[in-house]
Amino acid sequence: MTAGSLTGAHGAGSDDQPDEPPPATPAPVPATAPVSAARPPASRPAPRPKARRRRRPVRRTLIVTHRWLSLILGLVLVLITTSGAILVYAPEIQRWLNSEAYAAAGGPATVTLGQAQATVAAAHPDFAPTAVIAENGVLRVTDFERSFTVDPATGALLGEVAPEPTWLAWTANLHECLLTCENEPGYVEALTAEVPGTGWLGYEGAPITVGALILGLLGLVLLFLAVSGLWLWWPRPSRLKASLTVRRGKGRFARDTDLHKVIGMISLPLLLIWGLTGAGFELTPVETVWNALTPGTPVEAPEVVSAEGEGADVGVDAAANAALALVPAAGLAAVVLPDADDPTATYTVWLADGIDPYELTDFPGDLSVAVDRRTAQATLTSGGPDEPLSQHLWQMWNFPVHAGFVVNGWWRSIWLVLGLAPLALAVTGVSTWLVRRRTRRNRRARA
Repeated sequence: MTAGSLTGAHGAGSDDQPDEPPPATPAPVPATAPVSAARPPASRPAPRPKARRRRRPVRRTLIVTHRWLSLILGLVLVLITTSGAILVYAPEIQRWLNSEAYAAAGGPATVTLGQAQATVAAAHPDFAPTAVIAENGVLRVTDFERSFTVDPATGALLGEVAPEPTWLAWTANLHECLLTCENEPGYVEALTAEVPGTGWLGYEGAPITVGALILGLLGLVLLFLAVSGLWLWWPRPSRLKASLTVRRGKGRFARDTDLHKVIGMISLPLLLIWGLTGAGFELTPVETVWNALTPGTPVEAPEVVSAEGEGADVGVDAAANAALALVPAAGLAAVVLPDADDPTATYTVWLADGIDPYELTDFPGDLSVAVDRRTAQATLTSGGPDEPLSQHLWQMWNFPVHAGFVVNGWWRSIWLVLGLAPLALAVTGVSTWLVRRRTRRNRRARA
């Protein structure tokens, strides 16, 4: 969905009119007119009307494919992209709706993650947390369904974070799962059925669901529309300025055609990113292609287990300290507790090393360390120095870039506005298509 996407518009200068009218019949020459006025001299033959240049087959194929993919799948694409535009501010919406739980006093942090866990346990003894997260100036103790926050400066229990409102949870379920996230509003069980023969598309050979397949294919369609739109828009140097200008007073067709092109070109970078990453979230071959085209060989994360035995659990703070000793320059972001029912499970400590693309989300950290729950032995599992840059970019940056979390809320407004661009492209594309359709019908009626 870019210049010429979501139906309608084509390359600059080639389709700026809905259809050329039939050539006008020349007026009859008066009988009294001199011969020289009736026809040119014999030495200057009458010029032939210029034949309309036929489109090249590749361009024609791109136009037809681009147009009909947009007409058929445009509504679903608009639903997915528009819901994504809303979700770029999901963390801020949650914090605003739970302002008291995020009203920390400020000042230097003196409370550890383990102490925050103990504070919540004292107030809510039946609550079994699975993680403690340093998020946006508070310490959030959570089981990923319920959360309580603690002031890192005073140690005071601030309050409980209410679940997402239904409308926001439904929007997230639509955009991220295509309504296949169980126990979330709008859940559609039929879309969770596994598609036979799709093991090569899923992770570790597992077949993917109907919903995941649709989302992955929509990402590829968006990528195709963006690339083909760029191809169809690409003007001659002399036409560059005209191809980025919206004509006024030239009628609906010219205006909407130009708007379609300009909106498409402005939103093109993010459309390409959304198409690539959106497909990659669901289809593993996209990541395989990324790794093949970028330098470096992906490194598999080591499988780490805790030593079996009857030893006492080292606790959250000891696990965090062991991870920080392994990577002294990093900052502590979160600790995920080991599964209580699995004696070999480890603590997973998330650290922020340098620029953390997840810093502004509700779960910061770009480097993970597994810590033995009994011996506190720490092992780097992702984001280490042996991990090639291309792998780190794909695994740690694709979602934050996709969602706009790599920038603050002011800059993220670009993601919000351009997330609505596919809707504008759909409106202008359908508009130009309807004009063409009506013009062709009128020509057939006059024939």
